Amino acid sequence: MSRLARYVGITVLSAMAIVLVLLLGLDVVFSFLGELEDLRDNYQSSQAFIYVLMTLPLRLYDMISVSALIGGIVGLGLLANHAELTVMRAAGLSVWRIVLWVMQPALLLVVASLCIAEYVVPVSQPKAEAYKAHALGQSVSSGELWGYWQKQGNTFVQMHNVSPDGVLHGVSFYQFSTDGVLVNKQFAQQGQYQQQNQWQLTQVSEHQIQADGQVQTMQQSSKLWLSELTPDFLQLVTVSPEYLAPTRLYRYAEYLQGQGLVASQYFLEFWKKILAPIATLSMVLVACSFIFGPLRSVTMGLRLIFGIFAGLGFRYLQDFSGYASLVYHFSPLLAASVPIAICLFGGVWALARVK
Repeated sequence: MSRLARYVGITVLSAMAIVLVLLLGLDVVFSFLGELEDLRDNYQSSQAFIYVLMTLPLRLYDMISVSALIGGIVGLGLLANHAELTVMRAAGLSVWRIVLWVMQPALLLVVASLCIAEYVVPVSQPKAEAYKAHALGQSVSSGELWGYWQKQGNTFVQMHNVSPDGVLHGVSFYQFSTDGVLVNKQFAQQGQYQQQNQWQLTQVSEHQIQADGQVQTMQQSSKLWLSELTPDFLQLVTVSPEYLAPTRLYRYAEYLQGQGLVASQYFLEFWKKILAPIATLSMVLVACSFIFGPLRSVTMGLRLIFGIFAGLGFRYLQDFSGYASLVYHFSPLLAASVPIAICLFGGVWALARVK
């Protein structure tokens, strides 16, 4: 890498880092003020501040793409204000080469966002929610379920209780025929996961309902239940999709879809996380188009205003398309990719017009 490329990269990366810290600080302050409304006897301002600090990884992840946009505008804006970009262009450097130099520090933010989404947020956010619930005096046991229903083909499964270690207590099976008639009911006192696709049920009572209405009852000390359901999937039920790692999101969404259950929300969050790196790079491309395009001769303050509006517009469009996909049942991939595609094509179109 040339000295000039390093200079541009360091300038832009420094601006992105400063903007990220400032946005994160503002978010922490306003979130802390919002938490003050929930103060109770055991949940005072110190506990509220600790809770907000525990949610920092999720807030950091949410801020990265907007920080890349505004930081890119600030970094390139500084170079433009000092006429350094003009000198680079006069020396024969193309716009796209400078854009490539700006993209390189943004890749560091992309790698950081992927690591945070996969390894940090799935651990920190549930702990933060559990900390707040405990401080408020609410009974919370991570991974524990009560009265959970699951569907497997024509069989509906009701679990009275699922302990945090994945043991089932009080499992009822209701099997229906293709025309919706109950033909079999089973109840097991306990179920433990043995190996892939196998649960060991104990103290099983089975009631087979004949066509003439007669009921045949059988008792078994143990029985194998074949199911793709795993203790890991049961723990995911208690966690909001936005807090899950992309890899776990996809596996659980595939399982739900295979059982004929609604998995749109999980697929939507998966695609939003997977496409987040492209969203970050598209934001940087938009920032470059602002500097080299119609905003090259305006003040830094006006550039920042346009950058903030562009970032908010992207976030609102992404949220709108996501909710629309859940309501109107179109592809979550399409919902997550449309805002990014608009930013990419808009940035490329604006840069292509630069002479």
